[in-house]
Amino acid sequence: MDETKIISSLVEQQDRLDFAMLVGGLEYHVESFSMERSQIPVTKPTLRGGVYFSNLKEFKIKAKFSGAALSQVLSKTMLGPNTDFEQIKFLTNMELDGAKKRLAIVANLTNYVQRGDGLELNLIVVGTELFD
Repeated sequence: MDETKIISSLVEQQDRLDFAMLVGGLEYHVESFSMERSQIPVTKPTLRGGVYFSNLKEFKIKAKFSGAALSQVLSKTMLGPNTDFEQIKFLTNMELDGAKKRLAIVANLTNYVQRGDGLELNLIVVGTELFD
């Protein structure tokens, strides 16, 4: 199935879905999840630092978590202290073409903000995996 169709269907259904984040072999419940297509400030597709490819338009995720325990795991996933991104997956069950499917959204963490009551993550979608 076409990845653009999968993501578009996900964006339409996202308010009704529950998400879990898989990082470092551990699964975390996502308190709040939103995905949208956004324009980025480049004039042509580019390779950033030899690490990840950026298109002219991309899907971005904003995910919120309660508690701060996740921050120690996240420092290992971002470019900066590391030379490569660790892939982060968001898992959900959704309906596609009338059938229930398991979807994994693969993303790279661009930054996160720690607030008194938890964390807010900003990510760029790099792919999807669909399971029956």
